[in-house]
Amino acid sequence: MEKVKLGNSNLKVSQIGLGTMAFGRWISEEDSAAILDHAVNSGINLIDTADYYGPGQDEKPPYGDGTSETIIGNWLSQNPGVRSKIVLATKVGSNTNPVMSNPTLSREHIHQQIDSSLERLQTDHIDLYQAHLFDNNTPLAETLTTLSGLVDEGKIRYYGVSNYTEYQLTQALAIIKDRRLNPLTSLQNRYNILSKHNDHDVLKLAQRSHVGFLAYSPLARGVLTGKYLNGAMPSNSRAAQGEPLIQEYFNDADKAAVEQLKTISDQSGIPMSQLAFAGVLSIPGITTALLGASKVKYIDDAIKAAGLKLPQSVMSELKSL
Repeated sequence: MEKVKLGNSNLKVSQIGLGTMAFGRWISEEDSAAILDHAVNSGINLIDTADYYGPGQDEKPPYGDGTSETIIGNWLSQNPGVRSKIVLATKVGSNTNPVMSNPTLSREHIHQQIDSSLERLQTDHIDLYQAHLFDNNTPLAETLTTLSGLVDEGKIRYYGVSNYTEYQLTQALAIIKDRRLNPLTSLQNRYNILSKHNDHDVLKLAQRSHVGFLAYSPLARGVLTGKYLNGAMPSNSRAAQGEPLIQEYFNDADKAAVEQLKTISDQSGIPMSQLAFAGVLSIPGITTALLGASKVKYIDDAIKAAGLKLPQSVMSELKSL
């Protein structure tokens, strides 16, 4: 698979990355290891996780215990030599307290969590360390200065942010320039062919600023595969397992768009999921689309999509959704 430069860094990442939010949550450690094996053997080198990912996400209040990181760390220890071949990314800043909700990106919390993540991942450095979301309770300068400092300490190679708006990214870039911090490498935001205008704005800013863009949820949490068409609810699907974030796609406008995608798929002979992936990867400024694969076969499907050259007529139809 083609590798592309991530932002202004020296990292070369695959156009399809592996998201691991479901590791230890819906996917067993054994199945997670099989997915990791197949992804890397297929040319995927970006593995993305977070200290928040694990079964605690479904508790009240939701919290992270690092289960996904632990699974990846165990896999790395069982596969000597793989670590140098992958770009390992994780995140900090979501709630990790099972008793009360206290997400924070303070200097103290970041220093605590980076050491915990390194221990769980069984590695001496993280290639890309990302602020999981904007923290309104911590000065942004404190967060960015701390992340930049971790680069100087050698605990991380690069840092990025996630779930930032155009305004928040503008603020971050100004602080980094003013304080002469290590540069911001990436922005990881939701992006799919159902994305709205605000998502386009922050993507354009990232592109102008030479910040790499990692698109998560390129399949709209599975909605763009067509599995929920006509009111279907597969028993092993995210929706059936109680994923709350998928509910926002169950509206009339997105339903109509998915039905139109099905028509485009039928006419072109290209599976809906591949159209959705190829549509995202064809957008200027997007570096990588992150696949949250629950089965090995989904990896093969995404890789095929990365190699597609869609006809202009199909591209025009996708843009009209």
